Amino acid sequence: MTIHTSSVIHPDADLAQGVKVGPFTTIGPNVRIGEGTIIGPNVLIEAGTVIGKDCEIFHGASLGGEPQIFNFKNVPATVEIGDGTVIREYVTIHRSGNENGVTRVGKDCLLMAYSHLGHDCEIGDQVVIVNSTSLAGHVIVEDKVFISALVGVHQFVRIGKYAMIAGLAGVNQDVLPFSTVEGNRARLLSANAVGLKRANFKPDVRAAIKKALKFLAQPEQNTKQAIEKIETEIEIFDEIQYLINFVKNSSRGVTK
Repeated sequence: MTIHTSSVIHPDADLAQGVKVGPFTTIGPNVRIGEGTIIGPNVLIEAGTVIGKDCEIFHGASLGGEPQIFNFKNVPATVEIGDGTVIREYVTIHRSGNENGVTRVGKDCLLMAYSHLGHDCEIGDQVVIVNSTSLAGHVIVEDKVFISALVGVHQFVRIGKYAMIAGLAGVNQDVLPFSTVEGNRARLLSANAVGLKRANFKPDVRAAIKKALKFLAQPEQNTKQAIEKIETEIEIFDEIQYLINFVKNSSRGVTK
């Protein structure tokens, strides 16, 4: 363990073997940091934050701060960061606004500079969030999503697996898995063809996803009619069933 002499580490913090802490960093009580994690200079890690193994936290990041909520009562809550996640300069992640709640980031994610995660967000594994993108409270981002720069995501939005959101998008409805969306307000553009191919989806599955998303995008039919068409005209691979369930369970409506 290597801790710079100018850093302030609360005696109740638990730092595992191989952790490195740069100058002028502050680590609060009951923080837990896993083996091999590197904490850069001028980082603030507030009470109760849990960081996994082999993470890297860059200059100026602020983790575990109070949620930005009117009349917030200082209840015990936390942020959890999964193994192997990289958090770049000046990222902010706020703890849950609920008593004993968690704002959670999964494994092997990359949060680029100045991105922000509001209270009670749930971020899956291998998610990339690009510079200056902001997620409001209670946003769910599923595995292997790519969110480009300067995107704004409304509270309680859900973003499905393997989705790609283009830069400058304004997202106020759920984003379909496997899709690419763009614009303000965001609209469905196409399947995330490059992402699906890189993830080794089989050609017949990719074709089925592309066809299903085209049905959902058609303006002359509503979502219920599109789902009925998918269920009767497309082979129901696991991925298609997941897409159907995603649409049926959407609380905000889907981007189309």
